[in-house]
Amino acid sequence: MAKAALWYSWSSFRKKDRPMPSSFGKFAVTCCLLGGLPLSAWWETGHQAIARIAAAHLTQAARARVARILDVPDTPEAVADALAKASTWADETRVQTRTGAWHYIDLAPQDTRSDIGSRCKDDNCAPARIRLFAAQLRSADLDALRYVVHFVGDIHQPLHAVSDADHGGNCERLDPQIGKAKNLHALWDGELVNSLQANDRRLSAELEDRIQALSNERQSELAAGTVNDWVWESHELAIADVYKTLQIPTERVEFPASCNDAPLAISELRLQISTAYIDDMKPIVRDQLMKAGLRLAKLLNESLAP
Repeated sequence: MAKAALWYSWSSFRKKDRPMPSSFGKFAVTCCLLGGLPLSAWWETGHQAIARIAAAHLTQAARARVARILDVPDTPEAVADALAKASTWADETRVQTRTGAWHYIDLAPQDTRSDIGSRCKDDNCAPARIRLFAAQLRSADLDALRYVVHFVGDIHQPLHAVSDADHGGNCERLDPQIGKAKNLHALWDGELVNSLQANDRRLSAELEDRIQALSNERQSELAAGTVNDWVWESHELAIADVYKTLQIPTERVEFPASCNDAPLAISELRLQISTAYIDDMKPIVRDQLMKAGLRLAKLLNESLAP
């Protein structure tokens, strides 16, 4: 049996649902999911920690704009709490909004960076939605802010930027399961995060201490790049630290409608997770959470600049 991996939610289920129309001012959304898959992404802890890190790195002007959009006092604590709460809204409403495809992008192991555009039909993928909703932030759109905060987190979970005919690791079962994680995707979505710290306030504080220990130049380097740069970075992490490390077979390029249609080499695979693998992945998870927070702050600062 192959050896396997861990992390709980960023958006934890990948749905082939039909998204709502892309024009948004204020809209009542809704999202339908594939049955039997977990309900969140980087689960709550990861998303909320990312939001808190971002809040700590907002400019004064951006924080004031975020406070107005979220209708909270313009204080660091109030904005951090409200942004953390907003970070999980996209998962909480995805059944009604039918926006599951917006939480990830399916890039096959054989794809190159230039394939990102072609894998995002009708802008129904995370990187396209980040760009579209970021452009709406100046109009003080609450839903746009909620989506940006959530989707930036999503694309930093490596299995939200890959599919080896396996719905980003949802089709590989863990035997035995790790905590609440029954499949590889849920492992990365939440249990790896929880292995660091299950409380988002404490986790964000610990990660912020690490960030503050870095030079300003290094912090800027971590925050740099475009949305597609971040997606491709996550994709390469998934290939190297998930599929190759766990010796998951590379399937032909296909994107099955559900795990029932996945290749047998994937759907019948049972992965055993070693403690060593979990320990090896912890630094990667820390880095991804920190980078997501810094990059989200940079995106909000730029989008909400006076």
